[in-house]
Amino acid sequence: MPKHEPHKIKSVRPVHFFSLEERKKFLEEVEFNTGLLPDSQITFDMTTQGTSAMSQDQVGALFLGDEAYAGARNFYHLTEAVSDIFGMKHVCPVHNKYGGLKLLCSIFLSKDKAAAGNTLFPKKTVEYFGRNYHYLELENNKSYPGNIDLNMATEFLEKNKGKIPFLYIDITGDGYRPLSLQNLSELKTIAESFHSKIICDISCIVEWAYFIKKNDNVYHTKPLSSIISSIKDICSTFVFDAGQDAMSNVGGFLATNDPEDHEHHQNEVVVYEGLHTYGGMAGRTMEVVSIGLREMVRDSNAEWTAYQIDRFSESLEQKEVPFVKGMNGVHLFPHTFMDDPEGHAAHAFSAGLYLTSGVRTHLHGSYEKNSALPILIPRRSFMNSQLEQIAEAVSLVFKQKENMSSISLKNTPEFQHEAKWDWSIPELNEYNFSCEPYTVHSIENVGIKTGKEREEAMMEAGYNTFLLKSEDVTIDFLTDSGTSAMSIAQWMSYLSARETPALSDAYQEVVDTSQKIYGHKYVILTHQGRAAEHIMSQMFIQPGDYVPGNMYFTTTKLHQEMAGGIFVDVIVDEAHQTTSEFRWKGNIDLNKLEDAVSKASGENKRIAYISYEFNVNMAGGQPVSMDNIKDVYAFCRPLDIPVFFDATRCAENACFIQRKDPHYAEVPVADILLEMFRYGDGATISSKKDMLSNLSGSLMFRDNPEWYKKGLAFLQLFEGPHSSGGTSAGDMAAHAQGLREMVEDTYINSRIDQTEYLGELLIQSGIPIVMPPGGHAIFLDARRFLPHVDQDQFPAQMLAAQIFIETGVRAMERGNVSKGRDPQTGENYRPHLELVRLTIPRRVYTRDHMKAVAEGIKQLYKKRDSIQGLKLTYEPEKLRFFQGRFKKVTG
Repeated sequence: MPKHEPHKIKSVRPVHFFSLEERKKFLEEVEFNTGLLPDSQITFDMTTQGTSAMSQDQVGALFLGDEAYAGARNFYHLTEAVSDIFGMKHVCPVHNKYGGLKLLCSIFLSKDKAAAGNTLFPKKTVEYFGRNYHYLELENNKSYPGNIDLNMATEFLEKNKGKIPFLYIDITGDGYRPLSLQNLSELKTIAESFHSKIICDISCIVEWAYFIKKNDNVYHTKPLSSIISSIKDICSTFVFDAGQDAMSNVGGFLATNDPEDHEHHQNEVVVYEGLHTYGGMAGRTMEVVSIGLREMVRDSNAEWTAYQIDRFSESLEQKEVPFVKGMNGVHLFPHTFMDDPEGHAAHAFSAGLYLTSGVRTHLHGSYEKNSALPILIPRRSFMNSQLEQIAEAVSLVFKQKENMSSISLKNTPEFQHEAKWDWSIPELNEYNFSCEPYTVHSIENVGIKTGKEREEAMMEAGYNTFLLKSEDVTIDFLTDSGTSAMSIAQWMSYLSARETPALSDAYQEVVDTSQKIYGHKYVILTHQGRAAEHIMSQMFIQPGDYVPGNMYFTTTKLHQEMAGGIFVDVIVDEAHQTTSEFRWKGNIDLNKLEDAVSKASGENKRIAYISYEFNVNMAGGQPVSMDNIKDVYAFCRPLDIPVFFDATRCAENACFIQRKDPHYAEVPVADILLEMFRYGDGATISSKKDMLSNLSGSLMFRDNPEWYKKGLAFLQLFEGPHSSGGTSAGDMAAHAQGLREMVEDTYINSRIDQTEYLGELLIQSGIPIVMPPGGHAIFLDARRFLPHVDQDQFPAQMLAAQIFIETGVRAMERGNVSKGRDPQTGENYRPHLELVRLTIPRRVYTRDHMKAVAEGIKQLYKKRDSIQGLKLTYEPEKLRFFQGRFKKVTG
């Protein structure tokens, strides 16, 4: 079974957690019909129709639509995909399966004709055309509960000889009663003998094929694609709703190999849907569907869908909730376990589930008593941690079924959406979610390579993870810089921004938002953080100046040295002790800082400024305390020494203050952050980290207009105009929205929780890491992991390489290679910390990814004695960790 999703998250959709009182109000407003709740009032929506997360290729296809009225190239792409996957030559686009059914009824149901099938879905449409619809009886088959009773079918067709032009067969039996291929094939033979066609609804064909592959010995070794394509020999026409397996938001088609039927499809589609080359779909939708069809038949995609359903089902089983497992979720039958003489238990349970948790189930179609209640899992949209908690919410309602009051129908609805209810709202315990506050909007497929292929890739990269190709990486923990999954709100901002080399609205928005978030008046935009570091260093450092800081960062230190400065490490001693549990390992040691100032004074040198990093990267993502921020500023202010923050991970630091300092436990992260910035004079920021932007940065000054003017002059020399600093309007707009999202308490706490979770998994396996777990990454202690490898043979570099070979996870060295050489002696610095950084991109990976990473490193740890060191074969003069190449030490 899969260990984690075969993809990573590309963009996210925020989840809203409403209070019990809000949910009561929302239910009353829709007269307790959960299907009428707008999505803005839903926490988790348990339905699969158009709710899948698209791939980034599908999202990109939205911009490739050929919206020509006739002969759009997207139609031909769709036809090719259907032919390749299903073996059907002729395709007629429709807007969804309702559109397809409408065409079939118009074509085949002439006077005195009727239709039959194994699902009630066509009933109302058939009756609209003035014809009768008959439900086919099922046989009692435990393995395939949807198998049709062939004797009864024969009798029915004999009795209605010449009157049944087609049998409408849903191959999944409304999602939880699948048919076997044999039963379907035998039904075809019977139907043909009575001149009836088999029309199959194959909207969920992937789940159906995977069910057959798992449950029928004949098909165990068959590729999924061969099971899917075999159905072409059984059905005369396919009806396909692209909002299901093809993971589109809308769309569908009819497909056939019968040219006469196709001619009928084409002639009717222009009446009801649109021209035969677009039907009811936009060109962009056809492109999305074409890509979705090719993606849906990948074994990894089908396996993950089945795995999520299995895990969700197991969670309900453990909680003793009765259900029937289906193709894309589970189905409850509340009338079997609730006191409900009127037959409305499913609607009461649906209302109760929303009331307790904000989870919405959707009853749709024709109104029926004793309805099944589907709890369906959108494809690629939910994380297993969310599904586990949704199962807990379902269980909580089930346990309170005795307290559930009956729900009374106020009208006589024909369809579910028309139902109006009276309900005496019961007193139910509510369920509070603690999972990720977002669902997946789009995904990015990742590389899945064998161990041998990864070893070859690593040798080609010179044992430098920076030189690996992204396509060879399964889980990319190289950096959290620019790798965040942006929200749909950020993408909307990005796409709506207007590009101009002059002043844009996006520029004004990001400046205004920055001023509000940080409280600093003067904001200079740069294309990323190192550009801001360069300008600051050139502005404030003179040759020979000391620059005290709480541990170096590679690019920061380089820019300080390029300006002639001398970095002085004044971080607390605990930061160099990987086993220390000290809560504030990022703090500046005031005694060390005072000594540095005294030394500079004695040597007649200046202190250029204090380089004060929040959530210190090289120390293991360790925070600074609010008290230390205040004390450093109080020390520097009388001495006229500027305090400049590296505020790249300021939100994470603010969250740690909220979690670790009891004085701030009830204070919102946004307020803590604003207070932190009061005790500094300026800041450099890479907005590619906490600010959730893929590109952007800034240099800020709290209240000094002269610094601002000088900074703008440097900006014009090195970066671009003051109105962008070399950043696109789209990126500025996404940056502004990212600033607002980064200080949302639920989000930033979930970010810290995920990192802590990986740390705990590694600790439980005995893996040596920097303690306590940090904010943006977990740091492995390579010295303790590989104690037999000398530091001049770069143990952290080799460990990062071996992690990739073993697991497909790309990490980063933060040790001897990163620190570089002493310019005076030419020797390696041999820093106290020799670390491998497992950097977790924001909103990109799930808990299952974390489990897979921990398990892989655990297996590597068992082999640690066999791992040898490296030696350099190519060494750049600056920042050697980016481009340096290595080979194994032998002997």
